[in-house]
Amino acid sequence: MINLTRGVPAPESFALDGFVEAFKAAMLEDGRTAMSYVATPGYKPLIDWIAKEENVTPDQILIGNGSLECLNFIATVAAEPGDCVFMESPSYDRANLIMKRRGLNPCGIPLLTDGVDLNVFEEMLKKHTPKFFYTIPDFQNPMGTTTSLEKRKKIAEFAQQYGFWVLEDVPYRALRYTGEDLPTIASMAPDRVIKMTSFSKTLAPGLRLGVLVGNADFIKKIRIYAGDTYIGPVSPTQALAYQFMKLGLYQPNLQKIKELYYPRLKKTLEILETGLPNAVYPKPEGGFFVGVMLPEGNDMETLIPRAKEAGVNITDGRGFFLNREDGKRFLRVPFCGMKPEELEEVFNLLLPVIVK
Repeated sequence: MINLTRGVPAPESFALDGFVEAFKAAMLEDGRTAMSYVATPGYKPLIDWIAKEENVTPDQILIGNGSLECLNFIATVAAEPGDCVFMESPSYDRANLIMKRRGLNPCGIPLLTDGVDLNVFEEMLKKHTPKFFYTIPDFQNPMGTTTSLEKRKKIAEFAQQYGFWVLEDVPYRALRYTGEDLPTIASMAPDRVIKMTSFSKTLAPGLRLGVLVGNADFIKKIRIYAGDTYIGPVSPTQALAYQFMKLGLYQPNLQKIKELYYPRLKKTLEILETGLPNAVYPKPEGGFFVGVMLPEGNDMETLIPRAKEAGVNITDGRGFFLNREDGKRFLRVPFCGMKPEELEEVFNLLLPVIVK
């Protein structure tokens, strides 16, 4: 059975020798601090490094045990049960789950191949001002979509006009394989945007390092809640990450990761172009995913068992949509975890059971 499900980094992307070197340096240089309680917002050398990279002050930074935990903190502190929040549709399934568990009222905005539908966004704003809008504008999970420059500007304008927060989640932004970076929404409305990111995709998910960057007053509220929750995030992995940067290992390793993943993306797009000519999907220039809206006649209710009979486990696309019915034809392809020849193998099994 082949798993075409979770979008996790390929194990061969992990810089194990570099991690050994960085952890040894962390213990020798600052081990007593790193192995003790390091209170919120996190390990100071790493906080300072991130602040310099982001061109902000250290009081605008919070480190958490993964960006999902940071999102959970925001959903708890920045909104009350029943409050309206806007989400892309589809969106990260665990983000959807957090909003529902918190008792919030998440409203989905249809995601097109160049970002959310602005007409729907504006109409929804006339009815409700959300506490925040959660977006993954670069190589979105699960679609792979990158929000256009025009739409980024409009989202920033909406946030300033209506007074809501934008949660700009950018864990895949560094994983651009072709093309040019677009400005972040945070650069257009720094007073209304909280940027979220993670080292899970560029270093390793086991480090559990998520980061918030944004308005100091907003971050302060999250810091207080986080500190009352767990004192501080795990510190040895923060020290390792800091030393990895300090030793100059990050950028060379990032380039190796890009070279690893790019052929997998190219192969996926080649297969989709020839094998599913009537499907609708973006053509990402980076990230981990391609989200495919399959032709009419497909339904996850029957496709999942048919795929399993063929030897492939696929993710239920309905979980990425707040209205599950909207995702009955949605297939997420996490190309990151498979070599090009493995992608060919899995699609040779899967394509015959998909209605073309």
